Amino acid sequence: MSLFLKSHLPLLLITFLQGSFIFSYYWFLGFQEMNHLLYVFIIQVLAMILYLTYRWLQDIKIYRWLQDEESTEFDGSSFGKSPLAEALYEKQHRVSKEYENKLHQVQADLNDRVTFINQWVHQMKTPLSVIHLMTQDEDEEIFQGIRKELYRIEDGLKTVLYSSRLSLFEKDYTIEKVPLQDFINKLIIENKRLFIQYKVSPKKFFPGETVYVYSDTKWLQFSVTQIISNAVKYSTNKSDTLEFRIDKQKTRILLEIKDFGVGIPSEDIRRVFEPYFTGANGRLYHESTGMGLYLVKEIMSKLQHAINLESTPGKGTTFQIYFSVQ
Repeated sequence: MSLFLKSHLPLLLITFLQGSFIFSYYWFLGFQEMNHLLYVFIIQVLAMILYLTYRWLQDIKIYRWLQDEESTEFDGSSFGKSPLAEALYEKQHRVSKEYENKLHQVQADLNDRVTFINQWVHQMKTPLSVIHLMTQDEDEEIFQGIRKELYRIEDGLKTVLYSSRLSLFEKDYTIEKVPLQDFINKLIIENKRLFIQYKVSPKKFFPGETVYVYSDTKWLQFSVTQIISNAVKYSTNKSDTLEFRIDKQKTRILLEIKDFGVGIPSEDIRRVFEPYFTGANGRLYHESTGMGLYLVKEIMSKLQHAINLESTPGKGTTFQIYFSVQ
């Protein structure tokens, strides 16, 4: 009601001034019969009240919707048939169509970009595989360096690929029952060249029974691989061990990956999951793009797995991934 009165306040003021002018005009002309003057004024006031009542009944739903702070949906078709309601409905319908068209165009552009990046990454994998085959039997130091740089290129390509796919995550994941010990064993085998190149040995502390978690294998594999890659690279010349531990707790399952490398400075810990943040270690070793751990955090959040980081400079870093039992 207050919004309605505010919007019609100029009309009320004009009506009052008009009535006052007519009353004063006839008074000074000598027509000083108060009964007749009040009658004219009252008729004018009643006409205004009837008009405002009509407008209020016509647009009551619009004003209530405008004053409802919790309401965000606009359904112009339910606001009646007044000229204002119909104009609002037509405007809203036109704006909604334009918004939907733009949204579809943006979505189409995004899909095209993701498709292009996927194709490009897969095309780049072919020459990399050829180079690996050409150098796999060579033990000279120069070829070891080449294989090391090839791994960095492959890691960068994976980061680009999964970064582009992340925006379409909801259309690109499947939750399944994953045997966690087998999953980690396969990752260790797939990354054996990385362990050999950086002279780091994985150690496993697994329970006797098979532990199952529910997750998307592809996204989880990328995330854990990123953690392994960081742990191995920052263990160079500092430690030759990387520990994997699985602990089955009451309400959740813990996967712990612990290195004994350079660690993370305390002032950097709270920012390591931010995009493009490389920190002191990244600037020192020139190994970081600042995107790996950011993607890990985003993926864990989308998969509804909790992730925690503990680190002590000079002693190492521990990543803890928690899976719910169900």
